[in-house]
Amino acid sequence: MKISLLIHYISTAVIIISVVSYARAETLHDAIQRAWKNDPNLSSFHIDALSSKKEVKSARSWFPDSPMITGEYLDDHFIGSKVGYTTYQGGINFPLWLPGQSRALSNEALGNQAVAEARAQVQKLVTAVRIVTLTSQATLQRETVRNLRHADVLLGNIAHVTAVAYQNGEVSGSDNDAIIAEKEELEGKISDASQSLESIQSDIQALTGSDEIPDLLSLSGHILEGRNMALDIEKDPRVRLAEAVRKLSKASYAVVRHSQIPNPRIGVMVSRQEQYESPWDTQVGVQLQIPLPSSARNTPREMKAVRAMAAADRDTILARRKVQTEYRQIHTRFRSSLITLQHSKATNAALQKRADNLEKAWKMGEAPIIEYLRARRSALEAQQRASQANVVWHTAMIRMMLLTGETP
Repeated sequence: MKISLLIHYISTAVIIISVVSYARAETLHDAIQRAWKNDPNLSSFHIDALSSKKEVKSARSWFPDSPMITGEYLDDHFIGSKVGYTTYQGGINFPLWLPGQSRALSNEALGNQAVAEARAQVQKLVTAVRIVTLTSQATLQRETVRNLRHADVLLGNIAHVTAVAYQNGEVSGSDNDAIIAEKEELEGKISDASQSLESIQSDIQALTGSDEIPDLLSLSGHILEGRNMALDIEKDPRVRLAEAVRKLSKASYAVVRHSQIPNPRIGVMVSRQEQYESPWDTQVGVQLQIPLPSSARNTPREMKAVRAMAAADRDTILARRKVQTEYRQIHTRFRSSLITLQHSKATNAALQKRADNLEKAWKMGEAPIIEYLRARRSALEAQQRASQANVVWHTAMIRMMLLTGETP
């Protein structure tokens, strides 16, 4: 979407949206920040990144494994021999890096660190979207309760007048029953909506530690001004995670390719022999161990790494497609929600005026009570649609900000 068109929608939204403020409502930014702070997954990813960073240092050490000390003692006295053969033997050997193995392991550790950091960013996005979703649901339910209570107050006034008129024989019993039934239905809807609101608030409290509903409707289109709202797929945390996993799979394959045999070992050994009239007693030598490659060991490891690379390539392509589709849907939802909001507000104003006129006509005996109730019900439904469109527009705007890496 072009920037000029985006600014046009923003300006229009600022004109048509009346901001409703609520007491004690916290900002959406604070709620998201607290949810991040309380998310145990982020702490786990942070530890993973630190662990991988230490693995990078270990991959650059002198030896790939610990040195080994060996010792032997041989004596023929244990079998009752009187010849007197006694041998002391000891040594120490060190493992050696294979060519390119140290660098490959270091790159793999760096890949693990990048994956952990990318997972943390994805988790932040998921948590923020979850907070925005719950906030929009709670705000919509709160608006629903408010609209229902407003309609209930209006209908309560009519019910009081109708009850008095019914007692005086000025209104039929069917009209009085219709008012009572309509009011009872409204109170039942209020109870259901209030219960749903409490359930959503409990979910918000589980994430943020507070059941306060963040103030979503106080955010206007002005928050998009001066921000770079261009959606870049390559900067999306989910695409970055897929790329990090793909690079890690290649680094793991390089480790396998540079580890075709177990690490060779080299060391020194000392042997001392004690024997009657022996011409020697002490010897010093060099010990070298070089394992030979085995296809039975290497082929399964290589094929496992190859399959991991193929899966990573596939996931990267799918991640780009998914994000591209989501970006387009968010843009479309943002534009359509603004248009829907305009029409719903106009419809709401017209139906509210019609219900007020029918109320006056009914009081003057020019319209039946059933027509007034239908008009009031239509006005309530229009008010609910207007509230829903307002919440949907705000939610789409915040989702766009989150996808560009901004926090409201």
